[in-house]
Amino acid sequence: MIVPNLMVTDMPASLHFYRDLLGMTVTMMISDDRQMLSLEDEKLAVFATLELDESQLMLQTVDSLSKELEIFNVGSQPAPSGTLYFRGLHPDKIRTQIPENLIIKGPLLQWYGMQEIYISDPDGYIVCAGAPDGPSPA
Repeated sequence: MIVPNLMVTDMPASLHFYRDLLGMTVTMMISDDRQMLSLEDEKLAVFATLELDESQLMLQTVDSLSKELEIFNVGSQPAPSGTLYFRGLHPDKIRTQIPENLIIKGPLLQWYGMQEIYISDPDGYIVCAGAPDGPSPA
């Protein structure tokens, strides 16, 4: 299993995006002093784990990740260079939740039979939600 750990600049904004807009469930949040947090304490979180079906995603603040991995300097900014693809998350399910300014492309039916929408998260990571919704290529 691969579980991405995304560097984030604003944990509450990122939690709002992945939890409230995409429908992920927060399974764990940790404070800077490594204490488990309740869902009400999201402003204190420096690390969080979320799930959707069998997929998992970790979020970690810039300061926290730079303490663990010296390659990141304190004050580093996320540098997205790919996309996160949520297969099975139908664009129609989230389309009404997503602010228009976050939509990059779609929703559209791709030539390979997937209905997809590309959106931007608070740190510029590109997220694609896609689900089968047409004939696949022969």
